[in-house]
Amino acid sequence: MYRFTTFTLVLMATFFTATCARITVNVYFPAAEIKDAAAQIEQEVRSGDESPSPLEKPSDKKPQGSFLWPSIRAVHLAFTPPNAMAQAPDINIATPAIRSLIASRKQRYGSLVPLLNRCVLGENNQGLLDIRSLAGLSLKDKASAQTLLKQENGDRQQLYRELATANNLPASRLNEIASIFAKVNLKEARPGWCIQDDSGDWKKK
Repeated sequence: MYRFTTFTLVLMATFFTATCARITVNVYFPAAEIKDAAAQIEQEVRSGDESPSPLEKPSDKKPQGSFLWPSIRAVHLAFTPPNAMAQAPDINIATPAIRSLIASRKQRYGSLVPLLNRCVLGENNQGLLDIRSLAGLSLKDKASAQTLLKQENGDRQQLYRELATANNLPASRLNEIASIFAKVNLKEARPGWCIQDDSGDWKKK
């Protein structure tokens, strides 16, 4: 009877541990790391520096964010089952596909700035650009603005997908990735640019 009771308790403990591991894997989303990655990517897109990017050397990159994060992460790792820890993603932002998209956006950025300055385009709350007003533009300039918008939004959406793929994040989290980039883009927006807040209202920064 004693052996049976002990066996039952061990079996229940094993099942509970395995269940917790699965739950941890399913719910863990590296929002802080993605925010840091987004900030670095958007700063590079906006920079005119042609020197090699620190993103090409992920091992040399120091984590940024709250000074409490190392302690919080240490506690998280200490209480996370080994199987779950093995699957906790380190954000990879240096794949060829991601680097190519960053380079494409960086090359286009100079053409977007005048349109953003005039609020022809604006940063929305979904990590994309929207047309705000084409008034006063020639047909040629309107067509150019719409082409740039399509190209930029295409690169941004593909970048979010590549980040998810490179870091083994499910497609169901793409909206969260885009939302994080949106907040970074709104922060990086220059004074006078049109931005959309969380409630959907547009204003000039």
